Amino acid sequence: MRAWARRHAYSLLSSLGALVRHPLATLMTVVVLAITLSLPTGLYMTLDNAERISDGWERLDTVSVFLDAEIEERGAVQLASLLSTWPGIVAVDPISPQAGMAELTGRLQLDDLAGRIEANPLPWVLEVTPAGGQDVETLSGRLRGAEGVDQVVVDLQWLERLSAILALLERLAVLLGVLFAVAVAFVIGNTIRMDIHNRREEIRVLALVGATDGFVRRPFLYSGFWYGLGGGLAAWLVVELSLFVLSGPVGRLSGTYASDFTLASPPWLVVATLVLGSGILGVLGAWLAVGRHLRAIHPS
Repeated sequence: MRAWARRHAYSLLSSLGALVRHPLATLMTVVVLAITLSLPTGLYMTLDNAERISDGWERLDTVSVFLDAEIEERGAVQLASLLSTWPGIVAVDPISPQAGMAELTGRLQLDDLAGRIEANPLPWVLEVTPAGGQDVETLSGRLRGAEGVDQVVVDLQWLERLSAILALLERLAVLLGVLFAVAVAFVIGNTIRMDIHNRREEIRVLALVGATDGFVRRPFLYSGFWYGLGGGLAAWLVVELSLFVLSGPVGRLSGTYASDFTLASPPWLVVATLVLGSGILGVLGAWLAVGRHLRAIHPS
């Protein structure tokens, strides 16, 4: 076991030393790997932050029930109490015409809007919150048939479209992750192939003195691991730097909507998966490259 550990430790450190002795070539390979890995990781973080935004939205699952113009406060409160007893309804929130005018004035940023209008034209509105799993279309049909209801507005179609877009982007992120993982393995494999070509005579000498294929293959596998590990770490730094650059504009944008939303960094599980996964992909790419070329250059 000690001899096995010493051999692997020697291969591990010697492969790292070989990469350090060629800093420019190593840096170029790591940069290519970092760009390749940062694209699916960045898309994943974009989806993660988009889901955090959607989770923080409020009153997006409500149904707006506009009452007849002649209905006053007493009738609106009575109807709200009646609707709150219906199955499939969690809560009913009455909104007075004055509150609706104040909200409209704030959104349009017209402080003197109410003063320009002789009479408030807005009716009473009931914000109905359906229960989870409730069919909103069926509930809307029932609400339209209630006495005193003028119009029922359900504006959830854009949310359904957003969910469909996010689901599509999630599939795209998985597809890109698989494609870029294959690309990483091929990039590292091609780099190891060039290294094998440059050390062709050294490998022949090792084979002549009795070195096994495992002994010859081991330093190249560790080189592939170092390439993948460096690429994964660099990709993480690229994603963090991108989030830092975008944090200012995103903060200013969220401030205009009275929100304190900030971009979230990749969790440690994602970082560990990125770094270790890229290291494993490096070993896999190196194994394929070494196995092929050992058979080609091994003396018979």
